[in-house]
Amino acid sequence: MSLNEPKSAAAVKRWIEKHTRSADRFAYVADKYEPHRREHGCYDVYPSSNGPLLGALAAAARPKRLLELGCGLGYSSLWLAYGAGPRAYVETIEASKEHAKIARDHFQAEGLEKRIQVLVGEAGRVLPALKGRYDVIYFDTDPAVSLLALDHSERLLRKGGLLISANLFLGQFEPNIPGLEKMAEYRLRILDTARWLTAYMADGISISIRV
Repeated sequence: MSLNEPKSAAAVKRWIEKHTRSADRFAYVADKYEPHRREHGCYDVYPSSNGPLLGALAAAARPKRLLELGCGLGYSSLWLAYGAGPRAYVETIEASKEHAKIARDHFQAEGLEKRIQVLVGEAGRVLPALKGRYDVIYFDTDPAVSLLALDHSERLLRKGGLLISANLFLGQFEPNIPGLEKMAEYRLRILDTARWLTAYMADGISISIRV
């Protein structure tokens, strides 16, 4: 065994974090989340901890149409658009006009503004108006709307489509966030084998295929 080989679970975690960070082309956007959250008290602004994973999943799915529930400052939107490739189109829902503006600035800076559309409004208002089928849906939004989001994901996601869910255990960071009981039900519903083939990851992300 190499002397540089990680020899504990903690060492493996540090290795993964280090090398994931080095491969994260949009890390500068992720780095803005924590200061923004502290300054504005935005408990709902938590980026996925692994943007390259989103990019890889989007690339593997080869989607044409993607939907994101919870844009934040645009970190995950950038990875979805980058991974999915130049023929894909991302629609992302964001309740905050301020966050939407910041995200659009990031999209423009990366030359992706024509492939990412921000739908500004509460998910409960925007989702019912969406039509057609999506190839990939990424859920990373307010726990209070998680069950509504899942209902519409089941309606909008094509058979064989990919549902990626992040921050499923947000209560470990903010135990008083409204809607955690709905998130707990969400976590169980995506284990329904009649509708989903789901795998959980240790960092609170799940990957589900619509069956």
